Amino acid sequence: MDAGFTAHHAAQIRRLGHVFYGAGLRMQAAMANHVSSATMDPSMRESHPDQILILEHNPVFTLGRNASRSDIHVPDDFLAEQGVEVFQTDRGGQVTYHGPGQIVVYPICALKGPRQDLGRFVRGLQEVMIRTAADFGVRAQCLAGFPGVWVETPRGPEKLGALGVHLRRWVSTHGLAFNVDPDLNHFRWITPCGIADKGVCSLRSLLGEDTPTWDEAAARLEVHLADVLAFDVKPVPAPSRSVSALTWRRSERGIEVLMLLRQPTQGLWWSSVTGMQEPGESDEETALREVFEETGLSGSLGSLGFSHSFWVDPALIGLPEGEPRFNTEVGFHLEVSPLAEVCLNRDEHSDFRWCSLPEAQGLMHWEGGRESLRRLERMLR
Repeated sequence: MDAGFTAHHAAQIRRLGHVFYGAGLRMQAAMANHVSSATMDPSMRESHPDQILILEHNPVFTLGRNASRSDIHVPDDFLAEQGVEVFQTDRGGQVTYHGPGQIVVYPICALKGPRQDLGRFVRGLQEVMIRTAADFGVRAQCLAGFPGVWVETPRGPEKLGALGVHLRRWVSTHGLAFNVDPDLNHFRWITPCGIADKGVCSLRSLLGEDTPTWDEAAARLEVHLADVLAFDVKPVPAPSRSVSALTWRRSERGIEVLMLLRQPTQGLWWSSVTGMQEPGESDEETALREVFEETGLSGSLGSLGFSHSFWVDPALIGLPEGEPRFNTEVGFHLEVSPLAEVCLNRDEHSDFRWCSLPEAQGLMHWEGGRESLRRLERMLR
């Protein structure tokens, strides 16, 4: 069976780490627009190569075009309590799960010309997962009639890697999900890919203590992507780096979070303190500097224990179109005195408000800020 391609094609491979699912959808749409430029103008192939995104999502159930809400067997309020989101998508297939411990690959590829073969592309993605599993001593294989890759276990065939691709004007989006060490309990809350009589496995469930880390498995998968899909890999710049610093206080009304409204020229949305890291600064130094510059406040800084990456929309920051830009943001919180006064920097923000945690969630514009609020709430319980 033919798998993958022989004709080489330029590509940039980006290993982004944690990406919130909503940000991932925006990222895919932007990269598809970038890549599709080369399908309309062949002279742009070198400047608009395929974009291969390797990342990890927050817990989420995604519904393909053939999915039904009935494929999710637990109510919405239960999912909210467990921190699992639900998204409708334009990929093929039914319902699947993404979450920490799973490698997600979005190959945004132009499949015109000698690569205009969707079946070969899909078989190539399956072969990438089979080879990655083999690197760690696991024999995975295709199963006739069932997309993805499977492992024969004492319980019968179990899916190790899922597959779902969307094609528009011969540019692919969505892709594969390879289970390194996700929470397999979450798969029990759905009918994965509409298959009720077969299970789901992971490298952890198969290998136990010999399981590779996410980064180790992602590194091998990246090698096989380049080989099987015949990518001529081009260099990528490192993502820029920023911080968010959720500033809060204890008042007579309880815990209050400082929310800032950006100036119209800066986006006109509510957020916490955020800012770009300057050369030579640590993440902590950036957070303390940004809080003081934007609000005049200082206090006790602590980590929220997460970072995430996202595509930077040039229109939001007034930059021209060009090579895709990505940023990684690190989350902090900072407790200030309830008596401290805010001295707002009006170059960036037009207003501020002290809010309860639920009020702040309602105002917060971006996924990273909402996750910061959830983590602060759990920390203060």
